[in-house]
Amino acid sequence: MTTADERPPPSTGRPWHEAPAPLPVAAARAGIRGARAGLVTRSLANVVDVLVVALLVAGGYAAVSAARFLLSPTTFTFPAAAPATLLLLGLGVQAVYFTVTWAVAGRTYGDRLLGLRVADDRGARLGWKRCATRAALCTIFPIGLVWVLVSGENRSVQDLLLRTSALYD
Repeated sequence: MTTADERPPPSTGRPWHEAPAPLPVAAARAGIRGARAGLVTRSLANVVDVLVVALLVAGGYAAVSAARFLLSPTTFTFPAAAPATLLLLGLGVQAVYFTVTWAVAGRTYGDRLLGLRVADDRGARLGWKRCATRAALCTIFPIGLVWVLVSGENRSVQDLLLRTSALYD
């Protein structure tokens, strides 16, 4: 049995005032900043970007349907697009999406969520021409990303051809 002298004194403060200090996350992130991203991070960013492109294409379909309805409500039918047409449209939207986001912000929405940015060999933002070329290569030849597994520098085929990198930011 414990006596009153052996018991710890009652806490006068609030429990959250006595919490341990947070871990130094900023210091951990500083160590990875500027390193080239691997396959998993880049793939997850691309999944997010494909979802964004799918939403853009679906929004375009909804806009075309709404316009057709407003022009002829009595004879309205939903437009029926061939799967090949939708695929080509989606690839075109993806190429434009990549080009614009890399040139303007240096990253796509998926890159931003995962803390990545696309840069040239000096770490600077890409110009419009290089963004358009990289976007076309990434859209036409997405399997080139798998080269990250073989490359000692975590570079895809597109990165090697254009001297670019996907970096942790």
